[in-house]
Amino acid sequence: MKYESQINSLFNKIDDDYLIDLICEFSRIKSVWDPKNGFSELEAALWIEQKFKEFGFKTDFHYVADKRPNVIAELNYVNGSNLENKNIPTLLLEGHTDVVTEGDTKLWSVDPFSATIKNGRIIGRGVNDMKSGLVCALYAMKLIKNSNIELNGNLICAALCDEEGEMIGVKDFVKSEYADRISSVIICEPEANNICVEQKGVAWISLKILGKMSHGAMPHSGLNTSYPLGNILVECEKLNDQLKEHKSIYLGYPSITPTIISSPGLNNGIPQNNVMPGESEMILDIRLTPEINLEYIMDHFDNIIENVKLKYYDNKITYEILESRPPVKVDTSSKIVKVLSDSYKFVTGNPPVIAGVPGSTDGTIISKEKNIPVVVCGPGAVTAPHQIDEFIDIFEIKEAVRIYIASIINYLEIKQ
Repeated sequence: MKYESQINSLFNKIDDDYLIDLICEFSRIKSVWDPKNGFSELEAALWIEQKFKEFGFKTDFHYVADKRPNVIAELNYVNGSNLENKNIPTLLLEGHTDVVTEGDTKLWSVDPFSATIKNGRIIGRGVNDMKSGLVCALYAMKLIKNSNIELNGNLICAALCDEEGEMIGVKDFVKSEYADRISSVIICEPEANNICVEQKGVAWISLKILGKMSHGAMPHSGLNTSYPLGNILVECEKLNDQLKEHKSIYLGYPSITPTIISSPGLNNGIPQNNVMPGESEMILDIRLTPEINLEYIMDHFDNIIENVKLKYYDNKITYEILESRPPVKVDTSSKIVKVLSDSYKFVTGNPPVIAGVPGSTDGTIISKEKNIPVVVCGPGAVTAPHQIDEFIDIFEIKEAVRIYIASIINYLEIKQ
């Protein structure tokens, strides 16, 4: 490992108990997006800002929407005149401050926002997804700042809002001057500290079928929307099976999944037993692997729609793409992948696991907009997020902060 003595000197300064205390303190903040009940990311963002300031960083606290801020700090080793020089490496460590709802609290073995330590684990909403990874990044940045090590580049840590929703935080971030300077990214999402070089892309499709409302006893006086919808569903299932030919070694199969089926359409009336609605609506969740693009799927989907229109020619069938993000694939020979892999082996003594992210992270937006290497690597079991009794193993937290320190130093390198 290059710079082994400097890295080990920083490892000796790690206070694991203090790090765990920070994570527990941060995780006790209920940063669910629930404005009707007075909850948002604001308190969590203020906590992050306070810690950045305590650790001596100048922070950028920016509201993306009401009570939904992004917080950014930078460890800058080059003077201002060189900030626009893209030959100077800039590494981003990124995470989000929002967490999903805790669900039925009666099903939890502990208070969801107590961050309770049991049997070598922290249990609580958000401890896995992804407050531990974010705090590890913050703490690694603090230790490097407090050392006498001067790096040959810049280090940015971004704590963004709304990853669990419409991703307005990262969509705002990619328009910033920070994003223009980044050369590589580590997304600190929970992946058991595996080095994830692929992420599934996503597209959400809203399809509507218009007919004519009628009494259920006299359906021929109206125009049914359910039968053409049923035909489309059958053909989408066939297309979904065909997509299995495009399997990814890290991500498995692409997929087409109907997630919402509503008749009458969403926000368009209440279903009744004796009423044939005049509209049906469906939302499709399409997940993409690097082996296939959205255009391929949409060409087949258009053929499905056209064939159904020929059969049900009086129905008006329309659709729109609500959002689309391409899959992410990072070259395993890129510097950030090699650095993370070497750091993992140095810290754990085991060979790194190269993997993929089955879902979608803020990294898909950064990759799409900036076309730079984006790797996901963070502590926490992959299956633990969004679950009752969400947890994280403390040993993975200890690994993660050391992997981040070693990776930051070896990616940016030490000034001679």
